[in-house]
Amino acid sequence: MKKKIVISTLIVLSFLMITVLGISPSNAADKKEFLIGSVGAMSGPGAMLGKNLRIGVEFAVEEINKTGGINGMKVRAIFRDDEADPTKSLTLVRELVEKEKINAFIGPTNTTCAKAIQPYLVAKKIIQLNGGTTGTALINPKEFPYSFRTHINDKDQGIFLVQEAIENGYKRIAVAHDTSALGMGVQADMIEVLKSRGMTAAAFTTYNANDIDMLPVARKLKAADPDIILMFTLMADGARLLKALERIDYLPPKVAIQGYAATALPIFRELAGNASKGVWSLAPYNSTYSKTDPGLPEVVALAKKIEAAYPGEKGKDLNLFTIFSYYDCAQLIRVGVVKSKSLEADKIKVALESLTNYKGAQANYSFSSTDHEGLDPSKLVTVDANQLKHGLYLRVKK
Repeated sequence: MKKKIVISTLIVLSFLMITVLGISPSNAADKKEFLIGSVGAMSGPGAMLGKNLRIGVEFAVEEINKTGGINGMKVRAIFRDDEADPTKSLTLVRELVEKEKINAFIGPTNTTCAKAIQPYLVAKKIIQLNGGTTGTALINPKEFPYSFRTHINDKDQGIFLVQEAIENGYKRIAVAHDTSALGMGVQADMIEVLKSRGMTAAAFTTYNANDIDMLPVARKLKAADPDIILMFTLMADGARLLKALERIDYLPPKVAIQGYAATALPIFRELAGNASKGVWSLAPYNSTYSKTDPGLPEVVALAKKIEAAYPGEKGKDLNLFTIFSYYDCAQLIRVGVVKSKSLEADKIKVALESLTNYKGAQANYSFSSTDHEGLDPSKLVTVDANQLKHGLYLRVKK
C-alpha cells in the first residue's frame, strides 16, 4: 500500500514539475532539448540565402542557450540543404519532423519550396517562422495557421515603392517588371495606389522573366522620360537591366532608380557591378543607420559581433537584413514557447498572435489572429545598400 502511495506521489510531483516548467504533459516526453529544424538553399545559386539563414539562427540559438535556453531546455538547430528544390525540401522537412522530432521550423529560402512544405507543416501542426520568402499568398492564417513571417512580402514592397516615390515628389514614375503572375499582380497594386492619388504611371515596361537582352526595356524606360524608375525585378534580371541602362548612359543622377529588397543583397550588387551605384533599395528601419544616427545600440552590437565572426572574404556574402530576419525567427519561437508555457503549436500560435511591437533586430513585429505578417510596411525606409557600416544600410533622403 505504501509503495502505491509513493508511486502516486511521484507521478503527481512529476506532473507539477512539468506544469511549473511551463511544458504541457502531452509534450513532456523529452524536455532535454528544444529542436528547431531549418531547410534552405545552402548550395547552388541560392547558397548565399541559406548561409545567411544559418548564421542568423545560430547566433540566436547561442544567445538563447546562454540565458538558460527555452524553459530550461537547451536549444539545438538542425540544418538541411534543399538546393532550392521543392521536392527535396518536402522530403527533408518530413525527415526533420518524423525522425528528428523537431519542435519548430524556420525557413525555407525559396517561395516554391515554401509552397511545397506548408500543407505538410499544417497537417503535422508545426510552428513555422518564415524569414526570407516573400510570396504574398504564403501567409494566410486560415490556410496556414502555424506560419508567421518576419520579412516584408512582395505586395507590400510594391506598394511601398510607389507610395515612397509619390511622397517624395516624383511626378513621372516608370516601373519595370516581368510578365509573371507576381509582376502583373504588383502592377495592379501600384495602379491602385497611383489612382488613389489621381495619378498614372509614365510607363509600365514589362519583359519576360530571364530575358537576356534588356536593352529594349532600357530604351523604353528612357523614352518615357521618368523622374524615377521603380524596379520590381528578379536579381539577375535587375542586374541585366541596370547594365543595359548603363550602356545608354541613363543611370543616377540622370534619373532616380529604386528597387525592392533583393537589390540590397550582395549578390545583386556583384552582378550589377558599377551600374548599381546610386541605386536605392528598401529595408526595415532597425537594419539601418544615417549620417547623424549610428543605429539602434543593441542592433549595432549584434552587427559588430557577426562582422567579427566573418571577417574579410569569409563575410563577403553576408546580408544583415536577411541574417537579422532569421535571427528574429528563432527569438520569436523562444518568446512564443515561453509565453504559452507549452510546446503545443496551437498554444504557441495564440501566444505569437498576442505580440505587439516586439522589438527584433531587423524590425519590430506585431501579429494577430487575422494577420501573421509581423513587419509593418510603414516601418520600411529607403536605403543605399552600397554604403554599409557594420553591415547596416545607409538611410537616404530622396
